[in-house]
Amino acid sequence: MKDTADYYALITGASEGLGKALATELARRKHALLLVALPGTGLPQVSSELTREHDVKVRFFETDLTRAESPAEIKKYASEQNLKIDILVNNVGIGHGGSIGDYNVSSIEESVFLNMRCTTLMTNTFIDELKQRRKAYILNIGSFGGFLPMPHKGIYSATKSYIYHFSLAVREELRGTGVSVSVAMPGPIITNSKVKKRVALMGFVARSNVIRADRAAAFIIARMFSGRALIIPRYTMRLAYSVGACLPYWMLKIILGRLFKGVD
Repeated sequence: MKDTADYYALITGASEGLGKALATELARRKHALLLVALPGTGLPQVSSELTREHDVKVRFFETDLTRAESPAEIKKYASEQNLKIDILVNNVGIGHGGSIGDYNVSSIEESVFLNMRCTTLMTNTFIDELKQRRKAYILNIGSFGGFLPMPHKGIYSATKSYIYHFSLAVREELRGTGVSVSVAMPGPIITNSKVKKRVALMGFVARSNVIRADRAAAFIIARMFSGRALIIPRYTMRLAYSVGACLPYWMLKIILGRLFKGVD
């Protein structure tokens, strides 16, 4: 079968962590992939591995997504290669922590550019193509922290809150089209040693709510295809979401301030 007969899932931040797990889950479902990540992060190796293990077509495009030009360059590459996109997964992001006043400029810019600007630009760039499909999907990866005020991770939680509200707004705008928009708001996901250390610092509550990247990916992709608007992996996090909605704001601030103090 020629590439022109395939639809591709475009996944950002796909070389490691949840992005790689999402790519693996889609490959397991025999969906062709266009993977995007920073140069030097092992993307060619990941692509070859997925092709070999799952017998699917995998293309990759290496770029720095903090650059405003990157989404248009990805679109140009896909168009030149005749890769028809029917799934857009905006996964790339970063989670700097610290108290306000302690952040350096690059940390602030990375958080805002990757978590907010990149998701917005990628969606805006590919929406017309997605609307041409009989059925298409946009999956934006937020964080459970986007539901909450998080002292000492205030920029991170604010940017993930943006992704949550942006996704639901775009979903409503696209009602009646063939494009389904979902936003995943996972809790702690074990992806690397830094995340393990961060979770350990947050204590028993965080450790009891972690989920492996592969399990989170399988849950998220299944519910994306079922058309869910909000996706929260792990039942304990769904319970926490319900409980948190009932707690007074002042209590949430105190609990979360203690939980995330000293976590970078």
